[in-house]
Amino acid sequence: MARKTVVILGGTAEARRLADALVDERGERLRVITSLAGRTKNPKYPKGEIREGGFGGADGLAAYLEDVSAGLLIDATHPYAAQISRHAAEAAVEKGVPRLLLNRPAWDAQDGDHWIHVKSVGEAVQEISRKSDACLITTGVNDLVAFTPIITTKLFVRLIEKPESLPLQDAEIVIGSPPYRKDDEVALMRMLGIDLMVTKNAGGDATYAKIEAARTLGIEVIMIDRPPLPDGETVTSVDEAARRALEILD
Repeated sequence: MARKTVVILGGTAEARRLADALVDERGERLRVITSLAGRTKNPKYPKGEIREGGFGGADGLAAYLEDVSAGLLIDATHPYAAQISRHAAEAAVEKGVPRLLLNRPAWDAQDGDHWIHVKSVGEAVQEISRKSDACLITTGVNDLVAFTPIITTKLFVRLIEKPESLPLQDAEIVIGSPPYRKDDEVALMRMLGIDLMVTKNAGGDATYAKIEAARTLGIEVIMIDRPPLPDGETVTSVDEAARRALEILD
């Protein structure tokens, strides 16, 4: 009997754990392919097959699904990877491939949190100029060019790895890899004199310490809310995704 194929759009810890779980559970009967964008220098690879690089839009992804005879497409990308999620939905419909969205739950504000909700990085930039002398930016490297108009606020940029170039010439880079600890985040924010943090509502535990630290120190957080995602069957945990994947493929 030919092995069935599942394609996982990855790049998150959940995607890696899901691929591992599916290989461990059905590796002999299931071909598990994880697709990575290829932007990270030293990614942590999951079990199963790996594909790196872009698809060239929805049409390219649709062609790939056909090439590998995919029986299921799982979108386990970052909650803010709206474009690839749209492409996944379009490609799945075009080829008649079932699609499952693994979307980790967003964080909810707790007592003591001071969140300013915005819809975009551009809105966040406007808030920074009005509110901050020393701002910690934790939105990732792809959005940094949007912060170049800021000239009166000292910017500190948290990144997982040092980029080859940085559009913010006067910003200070803070390198660190999740998971983070609350005490370390509190110490860092105190040392840098942070009075404002900009972040995305990524959800999960790996980076939640910065939210706890801001709460402890009474620091305002500009929270860039999640973009809307395409309709479709959605699960919120790796265990649920693995169970549904096997049900769909059986």
